[in-house]
Amino acid sequence: MEELLFYTIDKNYIKYLSKFESHVSYNKEEIGHSRPYLGIVLKIENYKYFVPLYSYKEHYQKYKNNPSFFFIYDRKNNPLAIVKFSAMIPVPNNIRVTSLLEYNESDKKYKDLISAEYRYINSNKEEIYKRANKMYIAVTKHKNNFLKTIACDFKLLEERCLEYNTRK
Repeated sequence: MEELLFYTIDKNYIKYLSKFESHVSYNKEEIGHSRPYLGIVLKIENYKYFVPLYSYKEHYQKYKNNPSFFFIYDRKNNPLAIVKFSAMIPVPNNIRVTSLLEYNESDKKYKDLISAEYRYINSNKEEIYKRANKMYIAVTKHKNNFLKTIACDFKLLEERCLEYNTRK
């Protein structure tokens, strides 16, 4: 299994997909500063999917264990972030909408955080793939379930991804 890397995603592509699906996540914009919209790219079915990472928030501890997310911890078992499978989006094969994250120029605190997340993700990549596939199947192949209410419509986004691919 290949190494999982961190990517950013084009804002225009996110804006395009959000026209069709309300669960597509926007990156938090702050005045004068924009954090990179960070995620990993996984192959699911016949598509590459961008799976976003969310900075850890205290209320995440209340989340019940389900395939919609995966906690990322540091070496002391402190939560750092979550991988949010319910917000994953397909990315085109022929058009570049993702870019490898470059954080060498970042401050030390951010580099340490990214390095810790990277270590954890790559030491748990089999579980990450397993949960991503489980989420995809639950949303695309099962009729009525809770996960459909909180997740992106993956099939609709795949259609829009192909459309985006042909339009560009």
